[in-house]
This record gives sequence, structure tokens and C-alpha cells, in this order.
Amino acid sequence: MKYLDPETLRFRQWRTINGRAESVDVIRRNGQLAHRYVPEYSRMEERPEMHQLLRELMYGLTVTERRTWLLLLLHIPIEEIAEREHVSSSAIYERIRGNSKGQGGMIRKNDYVHIWWRDQRRHPTND
Repeated sequence: MKYLDPETLRFRQWRTINGRAESVDVIRRNGQLAHRYVPEYSRMEERPEMHQLLRELMYGLTVTERRTWLLLLLHIPIEEIAEREHVSSSAIYERIRGNSKGQGGMIRKNDYVHIWWRDQRRHPTND
């Protein structure tokens, strides 16, 4: 229950970024209580500006690279991304940087990834 918010459990609601209240169900997942959000506002069709922004941020990347890039933007550690995809951390690093054979990487295909990578190298965080 380390991620279960007691207020959400009690009131069965959460607030969207616009301040609108939406319902939350509580379910059991692996024997523990977990939230099951039923967001009405999160559909992409209703937010075309978000769709355009994601398209701009993801240009030139494959589906796998897009998934990795989105997780990196959500501040998910590389080790956790590797665990989710059942690969090693070095495979994720190679996906981002490219490999020793000169085969591209996400930083060569997408300027936003390149800027992110450069900033991470200059200012490492201890997450």
C-alpha cells in the first residue's frame, strides 16, 4: 500500500489538472489495494494540442524508441525501463546513444532526445 493515497481511497475521487472531480475505483492488484482511475478527460481526441506536441517530440523514432522516450520524459529511471522491457540497462543506453558500430541512436534521430541526453550528462540527478 505504499502508493495508495488515503484521501483518494476515502473520497473515491481525484482532481484533473483543470480542477474537475473524477471518480476513482479501488481494486485489488496482486493482493493489494490499488486505484483504478476512470478518467473521462484523458482521451487524445479531446486534446489535439497534446497530440501535436507528442508528434513533435517523437519525430524520427521507432515505436520502441518512442515508448522509451516517453518513459524517460516521465522521469522513469533507465534501470526500471530495462526491467519493464526485459532487457539490460546497457541495451537501453545503446538505444539512446547508439552503439560502437556507428549504428545511430535516438540522439542522432531526434534533436529533443539529443538535448535531453546532453543535459543529463551535464547535470546528473540522483533518482
